[in-house]
Amino acid sequence: MKRFNFTGRKKILKDDVKVKLRDDFGHSPVVDVRLDISEYEFPGQAKVILEAEHKTRFMRIDLGLVHPVVMLNGIVLDRFDDAENLQFRIKVVDVENGGLLFGIANKIKPYDKDDNLDTNSKSILPVESKDLTSYGVLWRIDWGNDSVVLQVDRELGSKDQVVRSLTFKSFIFPAAVHLILRKIVNDRWDSDLSDTDELQTQWILFAQQLGAGLPDPSEDADNDDWIESTIRLFMQKLNVRNKLLEDVMERGLK
Repeated sequence: MKRFNFTGRKKILKDDVKVKLRDDFGHSPVVDVRLDISEYEFPGQAKVILEAEHKTRFMRIDLGLVHPVVMLNGIVLDRFDDAENLQFRIKVVDVENGGLLFGIANKIKPYDKDDNLDTNSKSILPVESKDLTSYGVLWRIDWGNDSVVLQVDRELGSKDQVVRSLTFKSFIFPAAVHLILRKIVNDRWDSDLSDTDELQTQWILFAQQLGAGLPDPSEDADNDDWIESTIRLFMQKLNVRNKLLEDVMERGLK
């Protein structure tokens, strides 16, 4: 049974709001919105507003007047490079009388193309869209003090589109992982793996969980075999080789 706050503004339940990411990304994320407010009894002259935000970026979209079901498809969020960590807010407001707020739903997370709620899980290798014109490359590794990010040129398309492509999974990703693992074993790392917040420790534990074991901690060890083993095991887990070969064969038959 729905419970509303009748002391003023009404809290719109998250179950009544669905923001879905579409699969036809261009250079910006695209969403479809469906809002069921049939039981909230909002005034008919009120407007429904969708707000999208991530860090300092913000965008407001007018979804039209209040109806029992409010829908708008193909909304291009052109102020965002990708959909990572995007959150949404729904507001029902009386725009003609000082913007009186009738109802609100906060911290709405989008559903992905497979209709699963985005959990915003943290990846060991975050990917971001970036203008890499000045570097003259299509991708690069950005090293922070305690983080590493794989940057892909925004001209390739949205980050979400790029990371799902077989080209990324087959060629860019393993090359990036190779560079990261090489730097990790060449730098000083804690062979006891005592601090799981350290970047080096996280990557080595990741390799160990794949079945690659641990790198040789000796100063003169090159660890080439360990790096290659880690990449091979990860690519096998993704089953990228078979998928790429199937794609090549299908294209060749056309």
